[in-house]
Amino acid sequence: MSWDDVFFRELTRELDVRGRLALASVVETKGSGPSRAGRRMLIFADGSFSGTVGGGPFEALVIADSAALFREGGPVRLLKWYDFFERELTPGEAREPTNMICGGSARVSIELLTASPQLLVLGGGHVGHALARLGRELGYAVVVGDDREEYARPARFDDGVLAVRTNREYLLPTEALAAGRDRYVAIVSRCWETDLAALRHWLVPDAPAARYLGLIGSARKVRGVLARLREEGFSPERLAQIHAPIGFEIGAVTPAEIAVAILAEITAVRRTGAARPASANARLIRA
Repeated sequence: MSWDDVFFRELTRELDVRGRLALASVVETKGSGPSRAGRRMLIFADGSFSGTVGGGPFEALVIADSAALFREGGPVRLLKWYDFFERELTPGEAREPTNMICGGSARVSIELLTASPQLLVLGGGHVGHALARLGRELGYAVVVGDDREEYARPARFDDGVLAVRTNREYLLPTEALAAGRDRYVAIVSRCWETDLAALRHWLVPDAPAARYLGLIGSARKVRGVLARLREEGFSPERLAQIHAPIGFEIGAVTPAEIAVAILAEITAVRRTGAARPASANARLIRA
């Protein structure tokens, strides 16, 4: 097995475990120095790393620069020259002196890699089944949770879907929540009581982060659930983050059509950062 094979197997394994990492690759060198084109290393959010692009102060700067990629709203790629000698920087020139005396330089690409986002489907009925199938096709790592054994059977879902039997509160096990990934939560369980139970876990202060939280149901049902949550002390601001009734209004009737409407809204949040103002929920909260 070649070094490249070993490296990329490790990259795949670490990305699956951590959810995101930075890949630093030397793409060009000039003069003498501690590196050469083709060297690569993996850098993790905690500052640890695997592999090398040359070591010393040069590598330390590459690791330090990668921190910008892990910040919220930061860049996803840096392309930068590192000089192996002390020099004055020209204004606007993306070069970094390393205080080394080799006399050469290296151009390094540092790219943030992220694993597939998670689609958490709470409810394994007809709509949940359709969501899981379409979600896989759209590139999500899909987890389906249901408190009923017959609706949480792995054989009921496509390959690659993780089906989990939960308790009646629809609490997913910690190991089902992959680290470092964006999460999109669709609550489509069998009744308003289980929907309410499932929703609570995503509203408490120490809840796992989720970029999208949607609740299925009619406007009347949503009003009832929101009223109950207000009585329990959840703030209007927190409740306004719920997309409810879930999905874009496209006149959907069948489970597959409802899944399309839900994933259209999730896609809008994923790709643009926003969908409609928390669905009709904003009006329901004010009411």
